[in-house]
Amino acid sequence: MDIETRHLRIVKAVADEGSITRAATVLGTTQPALTRQVRRVEDHLGGPLFQRSRSGVELTPLGRVVIGRANAVLSVIDSLQTNLVVKTAFVTPPEVRIGVTLGNALVGLLRGLRSVVPGTEIITENETRIDGLLDLLSSRRLDFAVIHEFVGHEIPLDPRLLTRPVGCEPAFVLMAADHPLAGLGELDLADLHEEEWLLSPLDVDREADCMTRICFEAGFTPRISNYLSDGLSIELIRAGEAIALSTPTVRDSGMVLKPLIGIPMRTRRLLVIDRDNPFVGHLDKLARFTAEVLTETLEHQPVYRAWHDAHGTLPAGPRGAA
Repeated sequence: MDIETRHLRIVKAVADEGSITRAATVLGTTQPALTRQVRRVEDHLGGPLFQRSRSGVELTPLGRVVIGRANAVLSVIDSLQTNLVVKTAFVTPPEVRIGVTLGNALVGLLRGLRSVVPGTEIITENETRIDGLLDLLSSRRLDFAVIHEFVGHEIPLDPRLLTRPVGCEPAFVLMAADHPLAGLGELDLADLHEEEWLLSPLDVDREADCMTRICFEAGFTPRISNYLSDGLSIELIRAGEAIALSTPTVRDSGMVLKPLIGIPMRTRRLLVIDRDNPFVGHLDKLARFTAEVLTETLEHQPVYRAWHDAHGTLPAGPRGAA
C-alpha cells in the first residue's frame, strides 16, 4: 500500500481529535472502519502511531514524527489546491472526467452531465477498485466518481471529498438456475453454510470483510475459494461451481437471484467529488440524475420489484449508519 494524502488526513484527524470515535464522526465513517484503516497505515509504516490514553488516544514517538511530516505535506498541498481553484474559479473546463464501478450509474451520470454542462466533452475512466477511483479523485485526474460501500463497513474518505447518496440496495444471492435452492423464495443465509462462495477480488472493495461478518452472525464461516472479476465469476456461477452475493440488477440466462431473509448486506452508492472541483455546483443535480437511473434499473428487475413491494425502499444514508 502506498501512502496517499487521504491516509495522512486520516492520521491527522485522529491526532487532532484525540479519539478514534470522534475522528470517525468528523470523517463521516464508523469507528471500526477507521480503526482498520489506521492499522493498515501503521502496518505500512512499521509501528503504532497511537496508544490508548485516559481520554482516548495519544501519539506515540513514531506518531509524532509522522504527524509533523503530515502537517507539512498537507499544508503545501492545501495551499496549492486553493491557488489553483482561485485561478480557475470562473473558467468552465473543456472536459469532465468520470469513473464508476457500475454501468447503470455511468448512464445516469452521462445523462446528467449532458443536461447541466452541454457541450463539455465527457471522458470516462475504467477503474474497478474503489481505492483506485478515490486516488484518481484526490489527484484531480477524475472530476466525479460513483463508488459503492457496504453499510456497516464504510470507507474512510478524505475530508476534502463531498458525497451524495444515489442509492441503496440489498444484496441478493446469485446462483445457477438449476441450483437445489433456486425454486425457493427468500433464503436464510444460515442455510447456505455448505456452499462455495465467490467474491470480488480483495483489492476491489470491502465485500470480504462484510461477508465474513454477516456469515459469522449467521453462525458459520463462509467457504471462499474464488476471488474473481465479473466475467469469470458469471461462468462459474452459471456452471453451479459457486454462488455469490450480487446487486439485484444482474440479468443473465442460466442464473437466478434470490433475496435473503433479514437483509444482512446492504450496498450504498455514492456520487463523490472534491469540494474544490469547478463542477461542484452541479453535484446535487447530477446525484438526482444518477439516482433516477439506478432506481429505474432496479424496478425493471422482476425479482427486485417483488421484493420491493414487500419491503420498500432502503434508506441510503446517512453514512456511518448500520
